Amino acid sequence: MPHKVSPEHLDEDFSRHEKLVEIRKRRNVVVFERSPENYNSTTLFFYHGAGGTYKHFKSQITHLLGQGYRVVTCDMFAHGKSRCRVRPENYMFTFEQYCYDALKLFDRYCLNDQNILIGHSYGTSLCTLVCNERKCRVKKLVLLSGGGPYALAPENYSLFSLPASLLSCFKPLILKVFKEACFHSPVKKSSVSNSELLSIEIENLRQVMRGQKWDEGDEAYHALISCPVLLLVGRHDKFIPLADEMTMNLVISQSVLHILEGGHMLPIDCADEVNEIITSFLTNDLDVHCKLHTRTIFKKPKGEVT
Repeated sequence: MPHKVSPEHLDEDFSRHEKLVEIRKRRNVVVFERSPENYNSTTLFFYHGAGGTYKHFKSQITHLLGQGYRVVTCDMFAHGKSRCRVRPENYMFTFEQYCYDALKLFDRYCLNDQNILIGHSYGTSLCTLVCNERKCRVKKLVLLSGGGPYALAPENYSLFSLPASLLSCFKPLILKVFKEACFHSPVKKSSVSNSELLSIEIENLRQVMRGQKWDEGDEAYHALISCPVLLLVGRHDKFIPLADEMTMNLVISQSVLHILEGGHMLPIDCADEVNEIITSFLTNDLDVHCKLHTRTIFKKPKGEVT
């Protein structure tokens, strides 16, 4: 029987499995690594989204540790507990720099060729790059709320184009609007504090958004993915159009798409369903003949008789 790890126990235990690591020169990140007693030789690498923290995957980590998977993840540089301990410079927050960090994390903690990458939002692009660069060691890929197979472009004409001093003045409003947009479930939205939702200084987040340039991440690059891929998207995601995710499903030959009744923060918004689908994907072969799952789109209201 799998050894079950309760959420309460894992909360208490998180700090014991965290370690401050110099992943690269001048790049210190807090890494979470844990192997369960019933370790099944497969390691799951989690990559969170911009502005977030690895604890956005808390439910998935709890559940999958209980299934015997080793878990490795980290708070990205300048996120969460991975505080920027040097004078921040713009180049530190580019997608290229975060890619180097992602590859270093994988190379340092990879034990064999039984590895699965799980990413959310911005983290899905990091997963895609690691998957293609280390494809002989990646068995499967899980992408949540990642969007279409398109090159990343800096947000130079959005709210993040404002001067850092002015952006700081708008921080309370930004947090309120962002939180409203991220969740579909009012209950899940109220369970997350603002500091948990955005774990990065607003000035640094501005640089992350302005530095998300990845010209190579187009359809041709995503079509190179050769392992089975699970795509998850929320029907009520205000950042990711369903059409983009469906295009990704078509471009990646060995992919299957699940559309859930949630918003952008699927790991929290639809935690139980995400856990169930990921577990099934990890333990079963991919049915490429059924590439799109829409079983939750037409869910009947509670109490309605079939």
